[in-house]
Amino acid sequence: MSFFLWVLALLLQGDKEKDLPPAIAISGVATQEPVVALTFDACATTKQANGFDRKVFEILEHEHIPVTIYFTGTWAEKHPSAIREIASTDWVEVGNHSYSHSRLTLLRPDRLRAQIHYTNRILERTLGRAPLSVRPPAGAWNQDVVRAANSEGMPLVLWSVVSGDAGGHVPAERIDRVVLEQAKPGSIIIFHINGRAPFTKKALPDIIAGLRAKGFRFVTVSQLLHLPDAVPIKAKPSRLGYAKLKSRQPKGADDGAPAPVERPPGEMPSPPTSPAPAGGPIENSPG
Repeated sequence: MSFFLWVLALLLQGDKEKDLPPAIAISGVATQEPVVALTFDACATTKQANGFDRKVFEILEHEHIPVTIYFTGTWAEKHPSAIREIASTDWVEVGNHSYSHSRLTLLRPDRLRAQIHYTNRILERTLGRAPLSVRPPAGAWNQDVVRAANSEGMPLVLWSVVSGDAGGHVPAERIDRVVLEQAKPGSIIIFHINGRAPFTKKALPDIIAGLRAKGFRFVTVSQLLHLPDAVPIKAKPSRLGYAKLKSRQPKGADDGAPAPVERPPGEMPSPPTSPAPAGGPIENSPG
């Protein structure tokens, strides 16, 4: 190999390594840019379809600000009309939120990979665009989950600001206050758009106006991670995720995520056949 080709190979290798997703779970980034990423979870389980908060969608559509929505595969399957409407937008970035909203840390490696892989295929087919990051349900993650996301070419992304909207336990005024007080450059803020956060629609206009008044701009998660000065901030590992639900999750539970058997293009994964974890689906988790 000539010296020129050797140098070119090194440069290409460097570019390739630079494009690899970080081998950590990201809660936000350190940056000097006054930007935040608003994210919305559209999650459902195999037994709980949840809904579509159209008012939240309409607020975002009116504001026309870039956001990232994290979909579970089951939600996409159970809400085809909403998926078609979201697919027509140019301001929504797609994220992968697993297939059945399982705690990925409790699954066998093959089922863990299947939760991400099949959801990618579902979202690519129904939305016409590929997910750019993975958000683990309930924020439960370890290095196995990071590796599974990275194997699909995607970073694992959590959040740094919890709006508290899940389950309707926090009033709109408190959601406003928490988000506006805690947001800082590089923050990733979590909300929900699956019909189980009744006060989000009331809080969201004031939050958007308040963040703008503070000088913040809005970006998607991928835009945030690709800022020239962005330094990813590592999230704290958590095997069971959201603390309030730790006591409800039995050790070693497995919800029967779809097995990683290759299917022909266009075929949906079969629904889980094993029982769901004791305690039922995750309802009040921020993720």
